[in-house]
Amino acid sequence: MVFSCNFASVNESCFSVVIIGFIFSVINRLTRRLEHINHHSMKTKKLLFIIAGITILLIILLVVFRSPFSTSIITKNFSLSDKVYLSEEDTTTGSLTIDLNIDLPISYQDKNVLDNIQTIIRTELFGDMFMSFPEDSLLNYYANELGREYIENNADFAKKISEESRLAFNNSIILEGFALLNDKNIFSYGISRFVDFGGAHPIKTRLFYNFELVNGKIIFEDEIFVEGYKPELTEIIKNKLLNDLNNDNTTPYIENFDDSVYFMEEIKPNGNFYINDESICFVFNPYEIAPYYVGETEVILPYKLIHHLMKPNNPLEYLVTAALNNN
Repeated sequence: MVFSCNFASVNESCFSVVIIGFIFSVINRLTRRLEHINHHSMKTKKLLFIIAGITILLIILLVVFRSPFSTSIITKNFSLSDKVYLSEEDTTTGSLTIDLNIDLPISYQDKNVLDNIQTIIRTELFGDMFMSFPEDSLLNYYANELGREYIENNADFAKKISEESRLAFNNSIILEGFALLNDKNIFSYGISRFVDFGGAHPIKTRLFYNFELVNGKIIFEDEIFVEGYKPELTEIIKNKLLNDLNNDNTTPYIENFDDSVYFMEEIKPNGNFYINDESICFVFNPYEIAPYYVGETEVILPYKLIHHLMKPNNPLEYLVTAALNNN
Protein backbone atom coordinates (compact mmCIF):
# COMPACT_ATOMS: atom_id res chain seq x y z
CA MET A 1 0.00 0.00 0.00
CA VAL A 2 1.36 3.41 -1.00
CA PHE A 3 -0.07 6.52 0.66
CA SER A 4 0.86 10.16 0.22
CA CYS A 5 -0.58 13.63 0.75
CA ASN A 6 0.26 17.22 -0.10
CA PHE A 7 -1.31 20.65 0.01
CA ALA A 8 -2.98 21.99 -3.11
CA SER A 9 -3.48 25.71 -2.79
CA VAL A 10 -2.32 28.53 -5.02
CA ASN A 11 -2.53 30.95 -2.12
CA GLU A 12 -0.26 28.77 0.00
CA SER A 13 2.31 28.46 -2.79
CA CYS A 14 2.42 32.20 -3.47
CA PHE A 15 2.80 32.96 0.21
CA SER A 16 5.69 30.51 0.54
CA VAL A 17 7.49 31.97 -2.49
CA VAL A 18 7.20 35.49 -1.08
CA ILE A 19 8.48 34.44 2.35
CA ILE A 20 11.42 32.47 0.96
CA GLY A 21 12.35 35.38 -1.28
CA PHE A 22 12.23 37.76 1.66
CA ILE A 23 14.48 35.52 3.77
CA PHE A 24 17.08 35.37 0.99
CA SER A 25 16.85 39.14 0.63
CA VAL A 26 17.56 39.61 4.35
CA ILE A 27 20.54 37.24 4.21
CA ASN A 28 21.89 38.95 1.08
CA ARG A 29 21.62 42.40 2.63
CA LEU A 30 23.30 41.21 5.81
CA THR A 31 26.20 39.74 3.83
CA ARG A 32 26.72 42.97 1.91
CA ARG A 33 26.48 44.98 5.09
CA LEU A 34 29.16 42.91 6.78
CA GLU A 35 31.47 43.36 3.78
CA HIS A 36 31.35 47.15 4.39
CA ILE A 37 31.91 47.07 8.11
CA ASN A 38 35.07 45.00 8.40
CA HIS A 39 36.62 47.92 10.19
CA HIS A 40 33.90 47.95 12.83
CA SER A 41 34.12 46.21 16.13
CA MET A 42 33.15 42.60 16.76
CA LYS A 43 30.31 43.92 18.90
CA THR A 44 28.73 45.66 15.89
CA LYS A 45 28.92 42.50 13.78
CA LYS A 46 27.43 40.45 16.59
CA LEU A 47 24.53 42.90 16.95
CA LEU A 48 23.74 42.72 13.24
CA PHE A 49 23.74 38.92 13.36
CA ILE A 50 21.33 38.99 16.29
CA ILE A 51 18.95 41.39 14.52
CA ALA A 52 19.00 39.31 11.34
CA GLY A 53 18.46 36.11 13.31
CA ILE A 54 15.44 37.55 15.13
CA THR A 55 13.98 38.77 11.82
CA ILE A 56 14.30 35.37 10.17
CA LEU A 57 12.88 33.64 13.26
CA LEU A 58 9.82 35.91 13.25
CA ILE A 59 9.23 35.15 9.57
CA ILE A 60 9.43 31.40 10.20
CA LEU A 61 6.99 31.70 13.11
CA LEU A 62 4.64 33.65 10.85
CA VAL A 63 4.71 30.85 8.28
CA VAL A 64 4.16 28.10 10.83
CA PHE A 65 1.55 29.71 13.04
CA ARG A 66 -0.24 32.11 10.71
CA SER A 67 -4.01 31.79 10.41
CA PRO A 68 -5.01 29.00 8.00
CA PHE A 69 -8.10 30.91 6.88
CA SER A 70 -8.44 31.89 3.25
CA THR A 71 -11.00 33.69 1.12
CA SER A 72 -11.14 30.52 -1.00
CA ILE A 73 -11.25 26.87 0.02
CA ILE A 74 -7.88 25.32 0.85
CA THR A 75 -7.58 21.70 -0.22
CA LYS A 76 -5.11 18.95 0.53
CA ASN A 77 -4.39 16.02 -1.76
CA PHE A 78 -4.37 12.45 -0.45
CA SER A 79 -3.47 9.45 -2.58
CA LEU A 80 -3.26 5.70 -2.04
CA SER A 81 -2.54 2.65 -4.20
CA ASP A 82 -3.11 -0.90 -3.02
CA LYS A 83 -3.76 -4.43 -4.23
CA VAL A 84 -5.84 -6.94 -2.28
CA TYR A 85 -5.67 -10.67 -3.13
CA LEU A 86 -8.52 -13.11 -2.74
CA SER A 87 -6.01 -15.57 -1.35
CA GLU A 88 -2.57 -14.78 0.01
CA GLU A 89 -1.64 -18.44 -0.55
CA ASP A 90 -2.63 -18.39 -4.24
CA THR A 91 -2.51 -14.88 -5.70
CA THR A 92 -3.65 -16.15 -9.12
CA THR A 93 -7.24 -16.57 -7.91
CA GLY A 94 -7.86 -12.86 -8.26
CA SER A 95 -7.11 -9.42 -6.91
CA LEU A 96 -8.64 -5.99 -6.40
CA THR A 97 -6.54 -3.02 -7.53
CA ILE A 98 -7.35 0.20 -5.65
CA ASP A 99 -6.20 3.67 -6.75
CA LEU A 100 -7.40 6.70 -4.80
CA ASN A 101 -6.43 10.30 -5.54
CA ILE A 102 -8.53 12.76 -3.56
CA ASP A 103 -8.47 16.52 -2.96
CA LEU A 104 -10.20 17.21 0.36
CA PRO A 105 -11.26 20.66 1.61
CA ILE A 106 -9.41 21.30 4.88
CA SER A 107 -9.67 25.02 5.63
CA TYR A 108 -11.93 28.02 5.07
CA GLN A 109 -12.67 31.25 6.90
CA ASP A 110 -16.23 30.16 7.79
CA LYS A 111 -16.21 26.88 9.73
CA ASN A 112 -19.93 26.21 9.22
CA VAL A 113 -19.56 26.54 5.46
CA LEU A 114 -16.49 24.28 5.50
CA ASP A 115 -18.28 21.65 7.60
CA ASN A 116 -21.21 21.55 5.21
CA ILE A 117 -18.99 21.20 2.14
CA GLN A 118 -16.84 18.53 3.80
CA THR A 119 -19.92 16.53 4.80
CA ILE A 120 -21.37 16.51 1.29
CA ILE A 121 -18.08 15.67 -0.42
CA ARG A 122 -17.16 12.90 2.02
CA THR A 123 -20.60 11.35 1.76
CA GLU A 124 -20.51 11.36 -2.04
CA LEU A 125 -16.97 9.95 -2.12
CA PHE A 126 -17.05 7.33 0.62
CA GLY A 127 -20.52 7.05 2.14
CA ASP A 128 -21.85 7.93 5.59
CA MET A 129 -19.78 5.41 7.55
CA PHE A 130 -16.50 7.28 6.98
CA MET A 131 -17.55 10.70 8.24
CA SER A 132 -15.68 10.53 11.55
CA PHE A 133 -12.25 9.43 10.29
CA PRO A 134 -9.42 12.01 10.18
CA GLU A 135 -8.11 12.98 6.74
CA ASP A 136 -4.69 11.38 7.23
CA SER A 137 -6.17 7.91 7.81
CA LEU A 138 -9.42 8.17 5.82
CA LEU A 139 -8.12 6.57 2.63
CA ASN A 140 -6.55 3.68 4.52
CA TYR A 141 -9.82 2.85 6.26
CA TYR A 142 -11.76 3.15 3.00
CA ALA A 143 -9.32 0.91 1.10
CA ASN A 144 -9.45 -1.66 3.91
CA GLU A 145 -13.24 -1.73 3.70
CA LEU A 146 -13.14 -2.16 -0.09
CA GLY A 147 -10.72 -5.05 0.32
CA ARG A 148 -12.84 -6.69 3.00
CA GLU A 149 -15.97 -6.50 0.84
CA TYR A 150 -14.10 -7.84 -2.19
CA ILE A 151 -12.87 -10.90 -0.32
CA GLU A 152 -16.21 -11.46 1.41
CA ASN A 153 -18.16 -11.30 -1.85
CA ASN A 154 -15.83 -13.42 -3.98
CA ALA A 155 -13.76 -15.80 -1.86
CA ASP A 156 -16.29 -18.66 -1.82
CA PHE A 157 -16.84 -18.45 -5.58
CA ALA A 158 -13.11 -18.34 -6.24
CA LYS A 159 -12.72 -21.79 -4.68
CA LYS A 160 -15.09 -23.28 -7.27
CA ILE A 161 -14.04 -21.55 -10.47
CA SER A 162 -12.00 -23.08 -13.24
CA GLU A 163 -8.76 -21.71 -14.63
CA GLU A 164 -10.61 -20.18 -17.61
CA SER A 165 -12.97 -18.02 -15.51
CA ARG A 166 -10.54 -16.60 -12.98
CA LEU A 167 -10.17 -13.36 -14.92
CA ALA A 168 -13.59 -12.24 -13.67
CA PHE A 169 -12.14 -11.92 -10.16
CA ASN A 170 -9.46 -9.43 -11.14
CA ASN A 171 -11.29 -6.23 -10.25
CA SER A 172 -10.25 -2.60 -10.01
CA ILE A 173 -11.53 0.64 -8.51
CA ILE A 174 -10.17 4.09 -9.35
CA LEU A 175 -11.61 7.00 -7.37
CA GLU A 176 -10.64 10.64 -7.88
CA GLY A 177 -11.89 13.81 -6.21
CA PHE A 178 -10.70 17.10 -7.64
CA ALA A 179 -11.23 20.81 -7.13
CA LEU A 180 -12.12 22.94 -10.14
CA LEU A 181 -13.24 26.57 -9.88
CA ASN A 182 -12.16 27.83 -6.46
CA ASP A 183 -12.54 31.54 -5.78
CA LYS A 184 -14.09 33.64 -3.01
CA ASN A 185 -17.65 32.94 -4.22
CA ILE A 186 -17.85 29.42 -5.66
CA PHE A 187 -16.13 26.09 -5.08
CA SER A 188 -16.65 23.50 -7.84
CA TYR A 189 -15.75 19.89 -7.15
CA GLY A 190 -15.74 16.75 -9.28
CA ILE A 191 -15.76 13.04 -8.49
CA SER A 192 -14.57 10.48 -11.06
CA ARG A 193 -15.26 6.81 -10.37
CA PHE A 194 -13.98 3.92 -12.48
CA VAL A 195 -15.21 0.45 -11.51
CA ASP A 196 -14.28 -2.83 -13.19
CA PHE A 197 -15.92 -5.83 -11.52
CA GLY A 198 -15.32 -8.27 -14.35
CA GLY A 199 -18.53 -7.69 -16.29
CA ALA A 200 -18.96 -6.95 -19.98
CA HIS A 201 -17.07 -3.67 -19.56
CA PRO A 202 -16.01 -1.27 -16.82
CA ILE A 203 -18.16 1.69 -15.78
CA LYS A 204 -16.85 5.23 -15.44
CA THR A 205 -18.86 8.17 -14.13
CA ARG A 206 -18.10 11.79 -13.32
CA LEU A 207 -20.34 13.80 -11.00
CA PHE A 208 -20.01 17.48 -10.14
CA TYR A 209 -20.94 19.67 -7.19
CA ASN A 210 -20.88 23.47 -7.16
CA PHE A 211 -20.95 25.16 -3.77
CA GLU A 212 -21.88 28.74 -2.97
CA LEU A 213 -19.39 29.90 -0.35
CA VAL A 214 -21.80 32.29 1.32
CA ASN A 215 -23.63 29.31 2.83
CA GLY A 216 -21.85 26.10 1.73
CA LYS A 217 -24.91 24.81 -0.14
CA ILE A 218 -24.97 23.20 -3.57
CA ILE A 219 -26.00 25.46 -6.46
CA PHE A 220 -28.82 23.79 -8.39
CA GLU A 221 -30.03 24.55 -11.91
CA ASP A 222 -33.23 26.27 -10.79
CA GLU A 223 -31.17 28.76 -8.76
CA ILE A 224 -29.32 29.80 -11.91
CA PHE A 225 -31.99 29.81 -14.60
CA VAL A 226 -35.33 31.57 -14.91
CA GLU A 227 -38.62 29.72 -14.49
CA GLY A 228 -39.51 27.61 -17.54
CA TYR A 229 -35.91 27.50 -18.79
CA LYS A 230 -35.74 23.79 -19.64
CA PRO A 231 -37.25 23.69 -23.19
CA GLU A 232 -34.98 26.44 -24.53
CA LEU A 233 -31.90 25.25 -22.66
CA THR A 234 -32.55 21.75 -24.01
CA GLU A 235 -32.49 23.07 -27.59
CA ILE A 236 -29.30 25.04 -26.88
CA ILE A 237 -27.62 21.90 -25.53
CA LYS A 238 -28.73 19.83 -28.54
CA ASN A 239 -27.57 22.45 -31.04
CA LYS A 240 -24.23 22.91 -29.30
CA LEU A 241 -23.63 19.15 -29.14
CA LEU A 242 -24.56 18.70 -32.81
CA ASN A 243 -22.25 21.54 -33.78
CA ASP A 244 -19.39 20.09 -31.68
CA LEU A 245 -19.82 16.65 -33.23
CA ASN A 246 -19.80 18.03 -36.77
CA ASN A 247 -16.68 20.08 -36.04
CA ASP A 248 -14.92 16.92 -34.90
CA ASN A 249 -13.01 15.40 -37.82
CA THR A 250 -12.98 11.99 -36.13
CA THR A 251 -16.78 11.57 -36.27
CA PRO A 252 -19.09 11.34 -39.31
CA TYR A 253 -21.30 14.29 -40.17
CA ILE A 254 -24.74 14.23 -38.50
CA GLU A 255 -27.67 16.07 -40.06
CA ASN A 256 -29.79 15.61 -36.93
CA PHE A 257 -29.99 13.30 -33.95
CA ASP A 258 -32.59 11.10 -35.66
CA ASP A 259 -29.74 9.86 -37.86
CA SER A 260 -27.37 9.24 -34.96
CA VAL A 261 -26.83 6.79 -32.13
CA TYR A 262 -27.78 9.43 -29.56
CA PHE A 263 -30.97 9.13 -27.52
CA MET A 264 -32.50 12.42 -28.61
CA GLU A 265 -35.21 12.54 -25.92
CA GLU A 266 -32.58 12.16 -23.18
CA ILE A 267 -30.45 15.12 -24.31
CA LYS A 268 -31.55 17.77 -21.83
CA PRO A 269 -30.31 19.56 -18.71
CA ASN A 270 -29.39 16.83 -16.23
CA GLY A 271 -28.14 18.78 -13.20
CA ASN A 272 -24.63 17.36 -13.63
CA PHE A 273 -22.51 20.37 -14.49
CA TYR A 274 -19.41 22.24 -13.42
CA ILE A 275 -18.71 25.95 -13.57
CA ASN A 276 -15.71 27.90 -14.82
CA ASP A 277 -14.90 31.51 -15.68
CA GLU A 278 -16.33 31.27 -19.19
CA SER A 279 -19.07 28.65 -19.20
CA ILE A 280 -21.32 26.04 -17.66
CA CYS A 281 -20.29 22.53 -18.72
CA PHE A 282 -22.92 19.77 -18.71
CA VAL A 283 -21.56 16.23 -18.45
CA PHE A 284 -23.49 13.14 -19.59
CA ASN A 285 -22.12 9.80 -18.43
CA PRO A 286 -22.02 6.58 -20.52
CA TYR A 287 -25.50 5.18 -21.32
CA GLU A 288 -27.13 8.50 -20.37
CA ILE A 289 -27.65 9.94 -23.86
CA ALA A 290 -25.88 7.37 -26.05
CA PRO A 291 -24.68 3.74 -26.06
CA TYR A 292 -21.77 2.79 -23.84
CA TYR A 293 -19.15 2.84 -26.60
CA VAL A 294 -19.74 6.57 -27.17
CA GLY A 295 -18.42 7.20 -23.69
CA GLU A 296 -18.84 10.41 -21.74
CA THR A 297 -20.29 13.44 -23.51
CA GLU A 298 -19.46 16.98 -22.38
CA VAL A 299 -21.34 20.01 -23.66
CA ILE A 300 -19.72 23.37 -22.93
CA LEU A 301 -22.13 26.32 -22.91
CA PRO A 302 -20.38 29.72 -22.95
CA TYR A 303 -22.23 32.33 -20.92
CA LYS A 304 -22.86 34.36 -24.08
CA LEU A 305 -25.16 31.53 -25.29
CA ILE A 306 -27.23 31.23 -22.15
CA HIS A 307 -27.04 34.51 -20.18
CA HIS A 308 -30.52 35.52 -21.36
CA LEU A 309 -31.92 32.46 -19.55
CA MET A 310 -30.19 33.23 -16.27
CA LYS A 311 -31.85 34.85 -13.26
CA PRO A 312 -30.81 38.31 -12.11
CA ASN A 313 -28.52 38.08 -9.07
CA ASN A 314 -27.95 34.36 -9.55
CA PRO A 315 -24.80 32.94 -7.91
CA LEU A 316 -22.90 32.99 -11.22
CA GLU A 317 -23.73 36.57 -12.17
CA TYR A 318 -20.24 37.94 -11.40
CA LEU A 319 -18.69 35.33 -13.72
CA VAL A 320 -21.23 36.04 -16.49
CA THR A 321 -20.65 39.79 -16.28
CA ALA A 322 -16.86 39.40 -16.45
CA ALA A 323 -17.06 36.94 -19.35
CA LEU A 324 -19.40 39.14 -21.39
CA ASN A 325 -17.22 42.19 -20.76
CA ASN A 326 -14.16 40.34 -22.01
CA ASN A 327 -15.81 39.33 -25.29
